[in-house]
Amino acid sequence: MSPSRAALYLCLPLALACGGVTPTAATATHDPDPAAALSPGDRPTASEQPLSAEVAKGVALLEANDLAGAGSRFEAALKSNPADADALYYLGALAEKAGDAGGAESSYKAALGARPGFTGAEVNLSALYDDAQRYDDALAITTPGLAQHPKEGSLHLNAGIAYGGKKDGAAAVREFDAAVAIAPRDATFRLVYGHWLAALGDKDAASKQLAAAVPLAAKNVGVLAAIGHELHVSKAFAECVGVLGQAIALQDAAELWTERAACKIGQQDAAGALADLRAATTKDAAYAPAHYYLGNELAKGGQFAAAVVEYQAFLKLEPNGPLAKGVAEKIRLAKQHGGR
Repeated sequence: MSPSRAALYLCLPLALACGGVTPTAATATHDPDPAAALSPGDRPTASEQPLSAEVAKGVALLEANDLAGAGSRFEAALKSNPADADALYYLGALAEKAGDAGGAESSYKAALGARPGFTGAEVNLSALYDDAQRYDDALAITTPGLAQHPKEGSLHLNAGIAYGGKKDGAAAVREFDAAVAIAPRDATFRLVYGHWLAALGDKDAASKQLAAAVPLAAKNVGVLAAIGHELHVSKAFAECVGVLGQAIALQDAAELWTERAACKIGQQDAAGALADLRAATTKDAAYAPAHYYLGNELAKGGQFAAAVVEYQAFLKLEPNGPLAKGVAEKIRLAKQHGGR
């Protein structure tokens, strides 16, 4: 099963893109997509019971991206057999996809009650707890799960996240090492490991895991973008620029240009940062962070009138954001220095 059914997010420095909130859990936060995550590892393992006819129909509908139809089939399966663990598992994933964490938790727990040791439910439930920073609850699932399934890499990964959240660095490293030993070519495992190594203060080891993840990410722009962000956070600016360059080659997105510009700022490459930020604002004039950073760089270069234009563009897009008051002050100062 993919690690925590990870859906990677990109969050820019200064928390501009995150509402002022810096993420504290894993860089890879799980977002189970039942229609897209049906790799063989996401289905019940061969040692578990075959799917009932209704659940099998529901899975086929998931593969066709008919979530409503699939849900109806899973509900029908439960009418025939209220203890159908597979139906409960998939309903949990559908609930989580819909943002119903409580419903997802109840369904996953019910699936485990119906079939103790159901690895899919153990992985999803422990990941759900990790995302909610309920680390003791996550460990209450992963510990017995790993006793029964010691080669389940995602359970090791979720245990590592839980120990990392509890600031138990030694236990976290032990679990992450086990995860990457089981799946050495999984880029997301190494990405999550690198994030937590950095969070636990070992930035050199974090950079090594992130560097190892890059060739494994191949053409997955989401993973490459997240690796680039983690390298930025770790102040590995040259490596960050390189990885984000690979991501930009795959997807010409303003967010990627902006984050690479921020890494170039860290390198003291003012000309390169300006070029990237201009590319970002050209690509998507509605992407507020690009205007903010571009305004800063223009002001640093003495181009105060141009900086005011960018700051005003930012305020138009984010008039009530956490940086609005600070940007208004930047405009005032820029005008004092000759900006119109």
